[in-house]
Amino acid sequence: MAINIKNIITNGLLELNKDKSLESITVKQLLEKTGVSRQTFYNHFIDKNDLIQYVYNTKIIPDFNDENKSIKFYESLLIAFQNMKQHHKFMKEACMIEGQNCLKDYIFQHCKEFDLKWHQKLYGETIMPEALRFATEYHATASTSMTLSWILSDMPVSCEDIALMITKMRGIGMEKLFEDGENKGNPYE
Repeated sequence: MAINIKNIITNGLLELNKDKSLESITVKQLLEKTGVSRQTFYNHFIDKNDLIQYVYNTKIIPDFNDENKSIKFYESLLIAFQNMKQHHKFMKEACMIEGQNCLKDYIFQHCKEFDLKWHQKLYGETIMPEALRFATEYHATASTSMTLSWILSDMPVSCEDIALMITKMRGIGMEKLFEDGENKGNPYE
């Protein structure tokens, strides 16, 4: 069985984060915790922020990746929110880190890119109309803002409630925007 170095490093970061702030954890501490060499770390990750993004992609939002364009949106979003709640300390601290390659900026970009690809796949071979593109980017930005607000305010509503509110808001007007596409209807229902 092959050793998954990325998982070892990921688990090491989450373990260290239980007792230390994410921002204060150094690559050196992570290497000491995991027994991974510096060269091996940098063979897999650009820097600590790249590792944080990897944790987000694999542990928090596993359904929202380039290979998975056939999602059931509410169910996948609910899983993501439950994962955020499970790793709340990590998520809150990661979203507070500013600077190049930070998670907050990554989440905005990832959400927009995923949604555009997903909606285009649903729309079909024809390029989606500008109104659908605008609505997609608008909802991706709004959803990300609400998610970040929810994380940073210590998750005042349940995972089910925020997932449902975001799903309902994203669905407004989508049936009309998809009416000329190959897949008609609201992808959020």
